[in-house]
Amino acid sequence: MTASASAENPAPRRDLITAVLICAGIAAGLAVAYKAPNPAEQQLAAVVPTAAAPAEAAAGEPINTTFNLDIAMRLAGTQVPAETESFYFFPMVDEVPEAVDVHELGVKLMQAAQEHDYLGIAGPDPERNRRTLLAALVAHQADDLKTLVLIYLGPDSHRADISAAGQKAGFETRFVTYPEPGEASAKAPL
Repeated sequence: MTASASAENPAPRRDLITAVLICAGIAAGLAVAYKAPNPAEQQLAAVVPTAAAPAEAAAGEPINTTFNLDIAMRLAGTQVPAETESFYFFPMVDEVPEAVDVHELGVKLMQAAQEHDYLGIAGPDPERNRRTLLAALVAHQADDLKTLVLIYLGPDSHRADISAAGQKAGFETRFVTYPEPGEASAKAPL
């Protein structure tokens, strides 16, 4: 009777295994690639906050103390065609070693290029963003990135370096000035 009882009810164990495998697959998919929604399809209701006095990065470039990830994603989305439902976005906002960001950004560069997709890059420390991108491009200089469209958000002083790196690697670069001139030095209201 024990053998027939286990033969009668095999489904709960199989359902549990299936559920675990499905959850693991979903988690792996989310971990592999985050694709930001196309902000062109969303309402642009965010207001740019006023800034406090800017901090200074090591190389003298002001750190954007008012960096807003939602605004940065929306600005990047203005460079993506309206018919494109999503695009890659790499925010450098976490407190991780720069070498980790270089590696992870390199992976995103390759993913976006393989999918002929757009990749937006932004973060509150413009100088770190520039260094990270340039290092990731050096690490992946042998890879084919020609189908990538890179959207870089940063100060105008980075435009020449980023454009030259994109031209050397053979991909299209779209530059968005962020923060806007004068935005980082705006005073908070009294």
